[in-house]
Formats: sequence, structure tokens, C-alpha cells
Amino acid sequence: MATGRQSFGEPSTAPLVDKDGNAVQAFATWVSRMTFIGQAAQQSGTTANRPTAILWIGRQYYDTDLGLPVYVDSVGPPVVWHDAAGNQV
Repeated sequence: MATGRQSFGEPSTAPLVDKDGNAVQAFATWVSRMTFIGQAAQQSGTTANRPTAILWIGRQYYDTDLGLPVYVDSVGPPVVWHDAAGNQV
């Protein structure tokens, strides 16, 4: 059963580029995942538009309706969000 969880582990110890200087698939995938995490950390929007997929405990989202950052406390279901004071929002 899919839970929206995904592993973002380290890339393999294989070479990072092939003989033509192109990034190998394992490294390219890892970089893509790290880029996604960086972008997710800067995500913002309304309460109704909070992310519902690819969540992890502690993932931040700036809720523009509340005017403050909120954090995933449980990936559920249901997904539970808290503010920095620990209040469920």
C-alpha cells in the first residue's frame, strides 16, 4: 500500500559520471530528490492547498491563511499539521 513515503538515501558509491561526462542515473536521481526536498522546504500557500503527498515528519509549509509555518506531525491518514508551539492546525 502506498503511503506517500519515499526514501531519499545516499547515492551509490559507483562513479558519478560515465565515460562521456554525463551523470549516471543513480546520481542524477539522488540530485533530483535532494532538489525536491529543498523546494518543498520553501513551499507556501493556503490551508486548503497544503501538500497531501510525499510527506515526512517535520516537513514545513508556510500557511498563508494562518501567516505562519506549519509542520507535518503525522503522515496519517489523516495528515496532521502543527504549528511551532505544538498546536494542531
